[in-house]
Amino acid sequence: MFEIARTAELRTRGMSKRAANSLQRVPGLSGVRVLGDPPDDARLLRIWAAWERAPRGAVLSGWAAAVLHGVSPRFLDGTTDGRTLSPIDLSVPADVGSYDTRGLRIRRSRVPDAHVEELGGIAVTSAPRTILDLARWAPTEGKRLAMLDVGAGHRMIERDTFADFLDPLGGLHRLSRVRELFPLISTRAESVPESEMRYHWIQAGLPTPVVNQPVHDLRGDFVARVDLCDPETGLAAEYQGLPHRVDLAEELDEKRAKRLRRMNLEVVEVWKEDRPRIETILLESARRAKDRDVRLDAWVCPEVEDW
Repeated sequence: MFEIARTAELRTRGMSKRAANSLQRVPGLSGVRVLGDPPDDARLLRIWAAWERAPRGAVLSGWAAAVLHGVSPRFLDGTTDGRTLSPIDLSVPADVGSYDTRGLRIRRSRVPDAHVEELGGIAVTSAPRTILDLARWAPTEGKRLAMLDVGAGHRMIERDTFADFLDPLGGLHRLSRVRELFPLISTRAESVPESEMRYHWIQAGLPTPVVNQPVHDLRGDFVARVDLCDPETGLAAEYQGLPHRVDLAEELDEKRAKRLRRMNLEVVEVWKEDRPRIETILLESARRAKDRDVRLDAWVCPEVEDW
């Protein structure tokens, strides 16, 4: 068990300044200390600390709300780049006075009661409102699609109910852009960069791909699962993040890719540094896939269900 307490409160309890300052601090948030054993998930520590500092009428929003709804660190780790801490979003009434906002990102907009629920004693935006906010606050269209995928993959939104949720809303910033991406949502995406790659695939004018497509050989045996695939043209794309540079990962990836290429699939690997020209890379690979000798195709792509 643990407790987050303001340093001023600890002093009123009779704790000396030295004793209070010796307690564990919370990364990115000042004026609070940790008593007891902190949770294994460091995101929760920051969330509880932010809530301790939240003004009256605040509602936890954005990525922190998504964490309380069950989104894993694999998708939202509470950082912008794996190292830099993201501020914690709080939606607050417009008439809230001044207070310490360090480590917080204040959204001065009222959240309707119907879009608020309580989780563990914290007022948070409901699951569909959380995903809507994450998507409309996203800095790029690719990231916007990724946030919608996160919601679908974690069952925070469902196709019919999310459409009904969006229908009556109006006046929210970037809501129209979220609606435009609705048909592209996938429940099968396994990372944010993978979703961003899919957005660029579609922007390049290529047919909408199957997400995490299983690939079998002609005997029906499973060979691999590729991030994105167009079974009609034989084009497959893999996003290679940092884990693919660790230890023997690159050797194993190359062995896997060689097997798929021997089966006559056109496999393109996209790395973080490729992002500025990702659409060009995909189009070049699509041309090679189109020019392949289809008589050499030795793969089968079973149908999969999605959003």
